[in-house]
Amino acid sequence: MNSFELNKIFGAILGTLVFVMGVSFIADEIYAPIEGRGADYALPEPAAEGEGGGEEAPGVPSIAARMQTASAEEGASLITRCQSCHDYSPSNENRTGPGIYGVVGHPIAGHEGFAYSDALATLGANGEIWDYEHLDAFLESPRNYAPGTKMSFAGLSNPDDRANLIAFLRENSDDPFPLPEAPAEEEAAPAEGEGGDEAPVEDELTAALAAVTPEDGEALIVRCQACHDYSPANANRVGPGIHNVVGAEIARHEGYSYSDALASLGAEGETWTPENLSAFLENPGEFAQGTRMSFPGLANVEDRAAVIVFLNSISDNPIELTSGGAAAEDTPAEQPAVEEVQELNLEEAAEGDDPVVIDAEEPQTEDAAADEGQPAAQ
Repeated sequence: MNSFELNKIFGAILGTLVFVMGVSFIADEIYAPIEGRGADYALPEPAAEGEGGGEEAPGVPSIAARMQTASAEEGASLITRCQSCHDYSPSNENRTGPGIYGVVGHPIAGHEGFAYSDALATLGANGEIWDYEHLDAFLESPRNYAPGTKMSFAGLSNPDDRANLIAFLRENSDDPFPLPEAPAEEEAAPAEGEGGDEAPVEDELTAALAAVTPEDGEALIVRCQACHDYSPANANRVGPGIHNVVGAEIARHEGYSYSDALASLGAEGETWTPENLSAFLENPGEFAQGTRMSFPGLANVEDRAAVIVFLNSISDNPIELTSGGAAAEDTPAEQPAVEEVQELNLEEAAEGDDPVVIDAEEPQTEDAAADEGQPAAQ
């Protein structure tokens, strides 16, 4: 076989390989997956061994309560997860993330020379600082606290781990930030058999609404401001404006496209009562399946009540959030029915006496009846 024949064979093989590779490239372009289209759900990252040890007990203590017993030594074993991206030494240099030496009590997005995400930059521009509440919320889930953050850390689901890490960061400073005051202890429940004549205990949400202040909610609402406008401008952002939301009709903010679940509730005449707001804030996805809201919710009923009280306090038309016994005490005594008065008059007339004239809406007392020369009802 001469060289010409060999060249033809090698050329055919080479041509076939080029053809196959070309077809492969074209197929990849045609059938490449399209990112970012349609609804998606980010699967939670698995917790490291020792984290989250089972389900959290209902009513997680506030960060102020947890800081009273937090251990900086325990926090030192957790900070190692941060050191690949953050410098927490006194040199406080920027790495992938900003330096975090002395971060507790420092202005949010205030470390010089670092380019922060818009969500954190907005918080900093509003004068917010890395106090205990902000740090606790951020460490629980950075992506939910500040949508768009470049921080890839999944968060610490264990409340005690977060408190311990904050305790370490607090001491890792030239001037440690003051510890929060310990919250007042709840009153002990009456012993069995005591207090039998007392009014029944209020339901959990009503009690929480009465116990919190607008200031408590103002510290929590910052988690919402990246997606919602709660100022009087009430503009739509990623989510609808929520100024005047308490008591408003569900899915009725002009110009916003709601999910089918919330739109259906609005069409049925449902309003944002404190109960509906609490249920939504506890678990948006469960309250309105299919909602596009990615916020995981507030498990603590006092946190939900605080947000509701704050939103109600800034409303142009605040509603009565709790109803106590005061209104009932002002209720006038029950008036005699008109039928009862007529029956009494018939009885008096049958006995030959004058009819008893009593206004069914304004009953007379015995003294008033005597003054008018008429017998009092027996």
